[in-house]
Amino acid sequence: MVRREWVSAAGLLLAAAFFLRGWEFGNSIKGLDEQFYLLIGDRMWSGAVPYVDIWDRKPIGLFLLFAGIRMLGGNGIVQAQIVATVFAATTAFIVYRIARRHVDSLPAILGGMTYLIGAHLLWGGNTQTPVFYNLFIATAAWLVLQTAPSLNAPGDRGRATAAMLLAGLAIQIKTNAAFEGGFFGVWLVWRLYRAGAPLPRIATIGSSLALTGLFPTLIAGASYAAIGHFDAWWFANAVSQLIKHTDHHAAMLRLGETTALVAPVILLVAIGLLRMTDQFSRWSSDALFLGAWAGVCMVDGLALGGFWAHYMLPLVIPAAILSASAYATPRFGLLGFAIFSTYPIVDATLLDHISATDERAHAEATVAAIPDDVTTECMFIYQGPVIYYHLKHACAVTKFMFSDHLRSAAEADALGEDASTALRSALAKRPGVILDVENSLWKEPNRTNNAILAAELRRNYTATARLPQEHHLSGKEWLIVWRRNDLVSRGNRPRNG
Repeated sequence: MVRREWVSAAGLLLAAAFFLRGWEFGNSIKGLDEQFYLLIGDRMWSGAVPYVDIWDRKPIGLFLLFAGIRMLGGNGIVQAQIVATVFAATTAFIVYRIARRHVDSLPAILGGMTYLIGAHLLWGGNTQTPVFYNLFIATAAWLVLQTAPSLNAPGDRGRATAAMLLAGLAIQIKTNAAFEGGFFGVWLVWRLYRAGAPLPRIATIGSSLALTGLFPTLIAGASYAAIGHFDAWWFANAVSQLIKHTDHHAAMLRLGETTALVAPVILLVAIGLLRMTDQFSRWSSDALFLGAWAGVCMVDGLALGGFWAHYMLPLVIPAAILSASAYATPRFGLLGFAIFSTYPIVDATLLDHISATDERAHAEATVAAIPDDVTTECMFIYQGPVIYYHLKHACAVTKFMFSDHLRSAAEADALGEDASTALRSALAKRPGVILDVENSLWKEPNRTNNAILAAELRRNYTATARLPQEHHLSGKEWLIVWRRNDLVSRGNRPRNG
């Protein structure tokens, strides 16, 4: 009977995940970060080494994941979106399983659905990193919650070790998962101490758990050391984020938007804890764990200072688990779920459907406007969707293929080399096509690099297409396809999209 309930819950959550997320399937320009992860995964099959041949600061596990997705065939776009949907649905099922420790099946299922809805609300409707690593973190939490404080029950050491290994794998998808992984380790050690374990045993187990959590990162570092590129790996993974600048005005604008989006999720945490603790008067071990976990997730989301909405995606896991206690409230539980879910569902099924249709048309027009000889003459995307490197099989003139790296003032000193020098080096290779955005709405421009590019375009390039592009925050921009002058045919006149 229990297994039948699990199967039914899993089926419902999988169907809900595809219903919410499927409208964006095939939209190649949804999310700039997501495009880049797929690009790196694809280029790895051609021998590109992350951090050496194509640069980013995300951990190697993320790129290996997307390289694996490229084995599924097609161009990888729909395949990545389907894999992400399965990850999201599985995470929702883990939310359901944890919630079942405290509530009946229906509110637990609604908690799982809340994870899917909350992820969409905070920009997790595509293939952002937390969509993947949240599964590892949620499963690790589930294992931790099943351990006895003394770690003496059968299977406890194995569950604790597996939890820390999963957290370590999450860290190799996004380094910020160290916040959650570190919390799980501290929780296990603190409970050992509270259970009266001898200090030598606490030290032995604590060290073992820490090493287990670090193991995937140690393997990654050792692998790069073995191929002679440890310095590149270390700078990208450990140093670059610390020297990245933040435009405080732009960050404050994002913080305002993120606060508005995350407020309903935080409210779920508060109401769930209120219900679970009998108005904060009786704190069970689970309630304390979930409340502390939610607090750690909020610290995680704010730690980098960029204040993007998707930084708060880890918070959705404990919030969704706690929401199940709120939904178990007689009379008002279902109403609460309806209030929380109405706008995100409308956004996913109606507004996203409309925008995805427009964006697919923009992408098709842009692919048609980019000459096919970029496979040999190469292309440089200064601003615009980097997925066009992938869709046109274009060769690159720089390892800084993510457009934010050279166009953004925040990145100017965080690339391991001077951003203006890197741009001049790319332009010196005379790419056949350059993509740029007219009247860019980007709020952290590298004005020096903008001027360098503008001068090069005036001297040596002709605009051959002007195409619409939707900016994810501020409205419509225009994407310009610039063709090197000696490659412009006499009959190839500029056109508008």
